[in-house]
Amino acid sequence: MALDPASLLRLALVFGRVSGVMVSAPVFGQKSVPVPLKVLLAVLLSEILAGFAQGDLPPHITHPVGFIVAVAVEVLTGLLIGYAVRFVFWSVEFAGEMIGFQMSLSMAQVYDPMTQASSNPLGRLVTWAFLVLFLILDGPQAIVVGLAKSFVAVPLGGADLAAGGPLLLSWTGGFFSTAVRLAMPFLVALFLVDVGLGVFARVVPQADLFSISLPLKLLAGMAISIAFMSALFPLAPGLVDSATAGLDALFAALSP
Repeated sequence: MALDPASLLRLALVFGRVSGVMVSAPVFGQKSVPVPLKVLLAVLLSEILAGFAQGDLPPHITHPVGFIVAVAVEVLTGLLIGYAVRFVFWSVEFAGEMIGFQMSLSMAQVYDPMTQASSNPLGRLVTWAFLVLFLILDGPQAIVVGLAKSFVAVPLGGADLAAGGPLLLSWTGGFFSTAVRLAMPFLVALFLVDVGLGVFARVVPQADLFSISLPLKLLAGMAISIAFMSALFPLAPGLVDSATAGLDALFAALSP
């Protein structure tokens, strides 16, 4: 690419969109990935993907304020692209958190340095298992391919960000519904365990139900969590496909 001013401005806008994806997308946006590595990947991807952004530059790009606005639009566009895929991860993680809470693992909350928040061990295990499946299913490659498509569908500095609001609302609703659908069979099983313990407490009122219920629920929950992990493997391709389908819907909405 020739180092003329228009090409440099185009590369700067491409870097803004790629940087937004590096911050918000799964795998690339993990806090375990060093920031210098993220910057290096963003620079390399920007140089590679700049050839897909062949549309006209915004007319206000040569003005300092207009350039800042265009870069901000590109960063927000990249953030939306990354969050379109990350919603699937949040659904799986929330399902694991719900099952772990019902297993009484909320008393075993630990500090996770990756997210800088407390989480139960089962939620972390489910999240990392799905992350491995995402890597096996070429999820990062799908993100890069979707990013290349975005430069063809959405012009630089011209994304209609307001159109992404309804999509974010629909993704939020889908996030909760997917998490509940994933966890519901196992929540029902744990609820039946609670019902059985309640019947046992009425039949044998002198029994120490608290000391019995905790190990019993933990044992039943471990068996249920193994079944949950086994069911997650065949569901993973469909979840990844739904994330890529969300990218296509996002590009159609952001196109002016």
